[in-house]
Amino acid sequence: MNVTKRDKLTLPTRKKDKIKLSAKKNIYLPIHSYLLAEFNHARQYEPGLLRDDDSEFLHQYRVSLRRCRAITTLMKGIFQPEHSEALTSNLKILMQKTNRLRDLDVYLLKMDDYFDCLEHKHHQGLARFFDDLQSQRRKSFKEVKQWIKTDSYQQQCLELKGVIEQLKQNPLDMGKKPSLIYGKKMINNRYHKVLIMCQALTLDSSDEDIHHLRIECKKLRYLLAYFSPLFSNEIITKQISTLKVLQDSLGLFNDSSVQQIFLADYLTARKPTSHRYLAVDQLLTITQKVHLATKQDIITQLSQFTDSTNIKSYDALYALPSTTSE
Repeated sequence: MNVTKRDKLTLPTRKKDKIKLSAKKNIYLPIHSYLLAEFNHARQYEPGLLRDDDSEFLHQYRVSLRRCRAITTLMKGIFQPEHSEALTSNLKILMQKTNRLRDLDVYLLKMDDYFDCLEHKHHQGLARFFDDLQSQRRKSFKEVKQWIKTDSYQQQCLELKGVIEQLKQNPLDMGKKPSLIYGKKMINNRYHKVLIMCQALTLDSSDEDIHHLRIECKKLRYLLAYFSPLFSNEIITKQISTLKVLQDSLGLFNDSSVQQIFLADYLTARKPTSHRYLAVDQLLTITQKVHLATKQDIITQLSQFTDSTNIKSYDALYALPSTTSE
């Protein structure tokens, strides 16, 4: 045991929102509280991110920022447009700064899987491929670390927090809707949009169509997760579970799309006879096969999401009476 090894930091625990989501409360109040708590939570990951003990710190930092951005985009109709736009644009900048580092982390986390799927004769080339990724990762981490330590980053975070505070000033009329009515309307509309996309999808559909479905499913998942305290736990848990199965396959499909581009780009700078090229070329071929197989899985799983029982559960829980004012 190395007694000089420092203790690793533990992942922070998210604090509860100051304003609890409740059926009759104006929707803009708990949304504002949620965004503020989520952004503060994202910043709690910075020490672990800078220490670089565990890639999960960066991942969860991005997850919290993504939640903020998604909820702001989905519910932009309740806040002044200039405030919503300022928040989403600033969050986008923070996310983009860490995109490259997270992409490299994902590849490195899959290293054992990559070795398992290639013949032993390609392991030498694959090892060199991962040496290259490690080198790129060190460079990318250094850039992110330097950026987070700048006064510019600190100032941007202060400004972003200020924008979140502005959200609760002069909310639009939609923001004054009771949370339950607003939540039902949002989920019902989003679900039927996803349902129409699912019903139109076939094996002949383009990768772009599947990518759009993945985005819409993510939006629906965010809504279900946020508004879940207002509804029957058993029913909404089942809805989220059914959606998650489809989302997992959609995520694998997207990952394989991105991986194909990344691997093909890597090959352009390598000699076709090199160990690296031969190993990565085999990896690309396997990724292409996974891509096609995952597409077939998605088409199969669509039947669960579009099943009449699932449709009825959404209609029963979220459909608003025709007399309800919107």
